[in-house]
Amino acid sequence: MMITSRKLQPQLLKIGGLALIVVVAGAAGAVGLAAFWLNPPADDLSKLFVYLLTSGGLSVCLVMFWLIFSRRQVGLRAQLSVAYLVGSIITIVNVVVTGGLMFLSVHDQNLLMLLLLFSASISVFFAFFLSEQLGRQVRELTRGASEIAAGKLDTRVAAGGSQELAQLAQAFNMMAVKLEQSAQDRQEMEQSRKELVAAISHDLRTPLASLRLMTEAVSDGVADEQQTAIFLERMSNEVQYMTGLIEDLFELSQLDAGALKLSPERASLSDLISDTLESLKAQATRKRQNLQGQIEGELPELLFDPRKIQRVLNNLVGNAIRYTPEGGTIQLGAQQMGRWVCVSVRDNGEGIIQADINSIFEPFYRGERSRGRESGGAGLGLAIARKLVEAHGGKIWVQSQEGQGSTFTFELPVN
Repeated sequence: MMITSRKLQPQLLKIGGLALIVVVAGAAGAVGLAAFWLNPPADDLSKLFVYLLTSGGLSVCLVMFWLIFSRRQVGLRAQLSVAYLVGSIITIVNVVVTGGLMFLSVHDQNLLMLLLLFSASISVFFAFFLSEQLGRQVRELTRGASEIAAGKLDTRVAAGGSQELAQLAQAFNMMAVKLEQSAQDRQEMEQSRKELVAAISHDLRTPLASLRLMTEAVSDGVADEQQTAIFLERMSNEVQYMTGLIEDLFELSQLDAGALKLSPERASLSDLISDTLESLKAQATRKRQNLQGQIEGELPELLFDPRKIQRVLNNLVGNAIRYTPEGGTIQLGAQQMGRWVCVSVRDNGEGIIQADINSIFEPFYRGERSRGRESGGAGLGLAIARKLVEAHGGKIWVQSQEGQGSTFTFELPVN
């Protein structure tokens, strides 16, 4: 509150200085008009100028004193009403004094007083009415701010009153919307963090437990030479799995932080597709799957990071092989569509249930039916693929129907 008071004092002093400048300019203007219209003696003009400066300066001092004194103790209604009343009183005093100097009759002075009192009452009424309108909107904003401070982020205020107050109410509502959205995002991030920790714990617990059991078996001499060789091979596989998981987590964290640096170059997407088909052909053959490739027309050279896009292709085709039953078909195709090159991976596997479509690109998603690590992998491949595609200015999506397979598609800009 002390900071607010210190900020108000220079503002009030600035307003007071401007008001005094206006008083001096107004007094000079009044004297000039009096000299032009009335042609009075020079001595009367000097007295008039001094009187106007005195009364105007006194008015400014009284009003400024009232504003400084009342900015905390009284409300807006009293502030405006008293300010208008002080102005009216100063006007009455000026007219009465000048009228007396002009030797007006008592009857004329009384009539003039009645008219001035009537005008003053009208001014105070309008000040009271205006302050009520302003105060109502201020109270509405105060109510909204108090409810938001209490945690009710869905609070909104009515945008009424003058144009400035309506704009203030709209800005308040926009702020409330952003606060509510930020709170929801924070809650979702916290939930995602908990799920991520749980998923990592789940994926590390099994290989660590397996490693511990096999290590104990070998160190205690329980396993013979043949079993020891089998255990060592399994231990190597488990270590390789955990190493890949940690590398994927590190890459995903870099992508989320925007710290992953791309090395774009002009390259052929057709060559990457051919390399992908060649490298994953052995996996598909072991499951007696038919892995096909088809490129429609001639694809232009694109500006991208070949290693990262190769990673995307491997992840998508690898997932298709994993979730497609033996004897199934997997098709990897690409075509140019306007300013984009679209790449699709289609399979006739188990598909994705509609409830999981929106979660398919989230880290550690594998679906309930394939929670096992042997069939589901670490669940980071699609999350990394999405981040890599988006880092290249593209987008990725999936179309799937349970029991009839899935089609993953991503597109890269032609640049």
